[in-house]
Amino acid sequence: MAKVTNFEHNGVSLNAAESPEAMGGIGDNVICIVGTAPKAALTVPKNSPFRISGMLEAELLDPTGAESGTLYQVVKQILKVVKVPIYVVVVEAGATPAATLANVIGGVDVTSGQRKGLAAITVCQEVPTIIGAPGFSHEQSVHSELASIGKRLRARPVLDGKDVTVAAQVTNSGTIGGADLGYDRCYLVHQMPAVYSKAAQANVFLPPSSLAIAALASVKQWESPGNQVTYAADVARTVEYNILDKSTEGDLLNSYGISYYARTDLGGFSLIGNRSITGKFISYVGLEDAIARKLVGSAQKAMAKNLTKSFMDQEVERVNSWLQTLVADGTIPGGKVYLHPELNSVEKYKNGTWYLCIDYGRYAPNEHMVYQLNASDAIVEEFLEDVL
Repeated sequence: MAKVTNFEHNGVSLNAAESPEAMGGIGDNVICIVGTAPKAALTVPKNSPFRISGMLEAELLDPTGAESGTLYQVVKQILKVVKVPIYVVVVEAGATPAATLANVIGGVDVTSGQRKGLAAITVCQEVPTIIGAPGFSHEQSVHSELASIGKRLRARPVLDGKDVTVAAQVTNSGTIGGADLGYDRCYLVHQMPAVYSKAAQANVFLPPSSLAIAALASVKQWESPGNQVTYAADVARTVEYNILDKSTEGDLLNSYGISYYARTDLGGFSLIGNRSITGKFISYVGLEDAIARKLVGSAQKAMAKNLTKSFMDQEVERVNSWLQTLVADGTIPGGKVYLHPELNSVEKYKNGTWYLCIDYGRYAPNEHMVYQLNASDAIVEEFLEDVL
């Protein structure tokens, strides 16, 4: 008898299928800043991201105690506020300010291919969510590069305002690019804060962005850094703040997308400002970036799979399940995922292209509270009825 060619098995087979893989949390902040540290330990590389996670590693930026360069104090102030990974890119201090600025801007070495200065931000082991170059980012050549890198990496640059009056700072903001150039994610800070220096045995002024970077890193990416109390002992230029007054210099700065430090009822100096230089809530930028980074990071495993109905349904379910975790933990007020009813066409499908729509809500920061006080005769009448 010949073998039965269509026989498979006289018994039972078991096939197990996994549910869609969990996408995990939305991620925490990672900082990368570029600057100088002329007395750094030999273990700190030049023009290459160096990861700092605590005060001991921060001391490597100047083991002599002289607190030299632009990075030492900024890193120490950040670590006083929040414990997050901080990558520093140390560049050489040039013979002139112009030479140092050129080193900060950096670029790609044509011989070795090494990325230097600001360009080295793109090779951090962890993708930065906050970037800056305190002490240099008031220069157009630097903040334009930071805006470009921020747009590419989906990171928020924190920029120094010029050391000028409020009126001049407002004028300065008008010279800074627009959303298309990446400036909708740039957080601009007006004046220099002062902190105590052991080396100087006195207060020293830091670049405007320094304490703002710490404030931005101390909150979730989808929250505003505004109203965060800082360690500033003083400021180089006093800006009047009055929570009831719309005519103050502080309100003028905020109306042009500029943040600043001011004394508040919370005590000390707080960072005042919720918006990017273009007026977009910086928390909206952070939320969009965090969601986008997670989607991109989780998409790799799905690439090159056949676009079957079950595959597409599973991807919709996977992303939707993750989106609902963001609703549950209070990151967003709501959201849904679905296949686009119009863009998903036969021609697009034949080319391997399909569209998932992700609708999500955003929580706005509490920027303007309005108390309506109404004197009511009816309440007085009720009172009198009880008395008489």
